[in-house]
Amino acid sequence: MDYIAIKVKAVMSKPSRWPLSRTSRRIVAPVVIRQQLKEHVLAKHCYPLAVGFYEKASSHEMSRKRHDDHLLIYCFAGQGFLETECWSGKVKAGEVVLLPSGISHKYYADKQNPWSVYWAHFSGTQAGDYIAHMDYSEQRPVVFVGHSPILIAQFRAALNAASHAYNTVSLVYAANAIKQILTYVAKLINDASTEVASGIDLDTIQTLMLQNLHKALSLEGLAKQANLSKYHFSKKYKQQTGYSPIQHFLRMKVEYARYLLETSDSTVQEIANKVGYDDALYFSRLFKTVEGLAPHPYRVSKR
Repeated sequence: MDYIAIKVKAVMSKPSRWPLSRTSRRIVAPVVIRQQLKEHVLAKHCYPLAVGFYEKASSHEMSRKRHDDHLLIYCFAGQGFLETECWSGKVKAGEVVLLPSGISHKYYADKQNPWSVYWAHFSGTQAGDYIAHMDYSEQRPVVFVGHSPILIAQFRAALNAASHAYNTVSLVYAANAIKQILTYVAKLINDASTEVASGIDLDTIQTLMLQNLHKALSLEGLAKQANLSKYHFSKKYKQQTGYSPIQHFLRMKVEYARYLLETSDSTVQEIANKVGYDDALYFSRLFKTVEGLAPHPYRVSKR
């Protein structure tokens, strides 16, 4: 489902009309759905008004003097820029933007390295409490949380549920998917704030991983980068991300492979090489373990 043009009686900040690429999605809940969410006992506390995913969103920009709902943006690749009355600067990969109701703002993608983002507009009787739980500050609207496959999976679940929101059960699930995203972001923010004390610079480690998707990285090498023993590094990394370092690195490889399968005509062997595997059969087994489908069936399912 793409953008739905509607006249909104209940006040809502509209998402941008950025022209969707083939791999991007944008879902805006119609008025009747928002009213159901607002009144449903299992959804009314916090529910989505619009959710989306923009891949390499070149020329994406938005400016709002009045912002009537809450907005969360997760930049997982590339970079953009944000301006508010109290803050301005870059939004880099691995960072989230928190913009509560009432905060005027402007944001836009970097021209040379446009961001890829998941985002959600949300409201509800306790939406402000979820923002507060994330330790929001007007002086700190951009917070580093790192590259999180779990958070990406949660956004995908919210998108899938929202696309079937005329069904009441799906509608409630979409609302609770948003709650899960917000509470998990709070956890990631809390985890990231302990990195200095723990001695792990997660941003540096994950940047190293992303720059070496075409290679094999060892636990020893990553632990050395963090100046920790293999045991302590692996333990602290898993506490903060939910994955062991090597598991997370493999998932990054699979995510990049999935992107190539969806957006290019490269062969499975060529894609395997780009993520560091000479053996296409081994790569295919790894991909299927993570995604549930082998590369070729996955590509067919997305086209």
